Amino acid sequence: MDRHTPSSQSGASSRQADLFGYRKPRAPRRYLAHMSDVGDHGCIYEPGNTCVALFSCARCGWESGWLERRNKTHVLQGVPCMKCNDKCNDQAKGSLAD
Repeated sequence: MDRHTPSSQSGASSRQADLFGYRKPRAPRRYLAHMSDVGDHGCIYEPGNTCVALFSCARCGWESGWLERRNKTHVLQGVPCMKCNDKCNDQAKGSLAD
């Protein structure tokens, strides 16, 4: 019998096998607040920090207090918005309970 005939194929399924196997679920989205002001307060910083920054969220308007940061690159990364991330976490927990 020719090996390319349809009768030689397994009749169970013609789908390809899962190439990558189990995929871990994605982490929930984090909403970030970005810098609105950066400066130097002239006092002694905690070890490893060189500047202070004020962050605000464009989505909800939340504003952080002055936070000490390591450097300009660390400031540009932003910080998680407390309001937006709390809302999202509460909604996600609520949807699982339903």
